[in-house]
Amino acid sequence: MIIFIILLIYKFIKGTFEYEKVTQFELVIIPVYSIIMVLLNLNDMPSITAIGIAIILLLIGTAIEFLQASKTQIKDTGKFDSYNRPILEVKRNLPYLVGWIGSFLIAISIEIFYGSHFNAEEISRELLAEILKGLSVIAFLGGHGTWSVWILNFATSFSYGCCLMIRYPKIKEAIRQKIK
Repeated sequence: MIIFIILLIYKFIKGTFEYEKVTQFELVIIPVYSIIMVLLNLNDMPSITAIGIAIILLLIGTAIEFLQASKTQIKDTGKFDSYNRPILEVKRNLPYLVGWIGSFLIAISIEIFYGSHFNAEEISRELLAEILKGLSVIAFLGGHGTWSVWILNFATSFSYGCCLMIRYPKIKEAIRQKIK
């Protein structure tokens, strides 16, 4: 199990420093899915404390994304997909990885605040689940999470997409919906 986790961590870290195609999934579907999951989990957020934490998480998530997007590089391949959209590639770099680690630690901290108890094995399992979500569409859409995790995920993914679209307007063209 540990070797599997190490291999996944290596793949995740390596992918952070390589160019990958800009996709609608990352910039549109993840934020939309995350906000839907927040709305579906609102029953679990009845107290004023929870609402305060939600607002703080939105602000922290937004700040993390400004950090994560700060050194992101976009490359225009000069090619177009079958919908005549430009194919752009993104390389996230070190600030993205630092922000991801920060988000993970904040999510664990919120879980502990609400009474969860973690040992090394449980943290390893959570880390594995988060890395799998970062590497696989199926793991992301099938993943579980509390309202706090989904709010943080929404804040980070939405802000990241907005930052990139403001800095690189051509991204809007690369992810626009086109019907053949």
